[in-house]
Amino acid sequence: MSALEPISMQAVSEKVVLARKGRLEEDAQFVVNPRLTSTEFIPLEERMAGEKPEIAACLAKLKEKVGSETFAKRFNVLQNINRSDKNLLIVTGSERLRTLLLKEHLKDIMDAFSVDNVRIVGGAGFGGIDAF
Repeated sequence: MSALEPISMQAVSEKVVLARKGRLEEDAQFVVNPRLTSTEFIPLEERMAGEKPEIAACLAKLKEKVGSETFAKRFNVLQNINRSDKNLLIVTGSERLRTLLLKEHLKDIMDAFSVDNVRIVGGAGFGGIDAF
């Protein structure tokens, strides 16, 4: 007599399906805050023109360097940019975009903004729920 039993892939599949049931079905619970509002996302170029004109001028230089199509895909979707003297902070919202900017556009960013140090952070997502 053997203690080993043959494995039935059908039985394994059924167990996996049962184990997965209910996963990701929970509703996220948020504290209701009447002062908190949700607004439609406005492209970075438009926001900076109104909020930070000095950043908007640098964004125009950057758009010239990288081209309109690349600028729309990679820079207009950024969450925020802040500058202090020769330092620049960019909030991307995703690690993928952060990596692309560092890999392919770091020199262009430094030239357009005339900065020595650039810090790009990502991963917060647009909801901010998974912010670090």
